[in-house]
Amino acid sequence: MRTISLLAPTRIVIMVLSLCLAPFAASPAGAAPTEVDCTKCHSRLVVKMKIVHTPLQRGCPYCHTGIADALKVPHKKTNAITKGLSAEQPELCYGCHGRSEFTKKVVHAAVGMGCTGCHTPHAGNNEKLLVAAVPDLCFNCHDKGEFTKTKKHSPIVAGKCLACHDPHSSDYPGILVKSPNEICLDCHGQIKTSSHVGGVFGKAGHPLGGERSLKGAGKQPVKDPKRKGKIFSCASCHNPHSSDEIKLFRYPAKTPSQLCSYCHTTKAVGSTGGLP
Repeated sequence: MRTISLLAPTRIVIMVLSLCLAPFAASPAGAAPTEVDCTKCHSRLVVKMKIVHTPLQRGCPYCHTGIADALKVPHKKTNAITKGLSAEQPELCYGCHGRSEFTKKVVHAAVGMGCTGCHTPHAGNNEKLLVAAVPDLCFNCHDKGEFTKTKKHSPIVAGKCLACHDPHSSDYPGILVKSPNEICLDCHGQIKTSSHVGGVFGKAGHPLGGERSLKGAGKQPVKDPKRKGKIFSCASCHNPHSSDEIKLFRYPAKTPSQLCSYCHTTKAVGSTGGLP
């Protein structure tokens, strides 16, 4: 009868373990993160990725300052902050990225939710380390139906949300990169020198917004008569994303004069209520 030795399997296990632990053999007990190669365990953070975040190239302790012992799993932390980071988001990110770019008058709600809602902190295959390409990234929060109606604005078709919007913060409404009309006139410059809706409003055309003097208040932006809290602009009549109406009209209308009736009461436009 043959005798099966239990020593052979044991030797194999010992050999496998020594091979796995070899990268850490030279590291002292209680090794700091600077003394070990974290990617030996966390290889999925960088493997086959086109873009690596600069702090990761400088070493994990650049952000994870609260990891006391990199060899002990789970890692022992010296602070109470998530994953042993030096600070919570977005304060952590402000260590490299200028705070002023994220704290203008109008701040994107996503900034308050944490930078990693849109960006991967280590490495990725999308530009700016985005977790998904624009506009799919934006559709994670913004209703896709509002951008996919039968008539679509050309920047939407091209997926260029960032041509009009700043992804972090802005001094303009809707986190726009410029004032609403300035953005529109960048592409539709002929409107500024032509009689817009001249067939209804005559040679002067319809005003595009701007300011007007109010008694006791000086010059104030013209307000949108239909959308409370918004200024009058191209977007008062046209949906800047998509619409089921001609010319991207914001409200149901078959002709410009029908659209006018939503605000004007004059017989010239056959209105039912609103402005004179």
